Amino acid sequence: MKNIVAGCILLACIGCKEITYREPQPKGVEKLQRIPKSLQGKYLLPEDNRSLRDTLVVKAHTYFASSDPKGGSTLSDSLMIKQYKGFYFISINDRPEWLLRVIEQEKNGDISCYMLQAEDNAFPDLLKQLSQVIKVDSTVLPGETLYQIDPSPKELLDLIKKGYFKKTATLKKIQ
Repeated sequence: MKNIVAGCILLACIGCKEITYREPQPKGVEKLQRIPKSLQGKYLLPEDNRSLRDTLVVKAHTYFASSDPKGGSTLSDSLMIKQYKGFYFISINDRPEWLLRVIEQEKNGDISCYMLQAEDNAFPDLLKQLSQVIKVDSTVLPGETLYQIDPSPKELLDLIKKGYFKKTATLKKIQ
């Protein structure tokens, strides 16, 4: 990820591998030009080893940690948000792949974050299970292998509903 804020909201987990995508998800759904008003505000970030717990500030076109207001991320052609069937999908271009974070807003305003990932030692099992329901392609790059899927919007929702996407965090809305 490009900065600490992206790392916090995107919630990539150390020691985990994830499934990626060839294009922003869900396919065929228009990207939003701004972050919806209901998602804008401040959220407590998951606890880390700092003495002070940081907050995530979400505005119409950007988000950042309150401790680093100049270091955030802005919606662009390489950071997109889409809304589909009650979920928000954040696609991040991490050339040559797209990473995906699924956000579900709770009734109280909190947001739950989901990823299609597994710890390194459990990743082969995830690949085996996933390949039984959708085609998984692999691309070998120097030092790593990328595993990608190309789901239709319906297939993507089915993967979420069947529990393939794992909750990585819930961010409590504080304002």
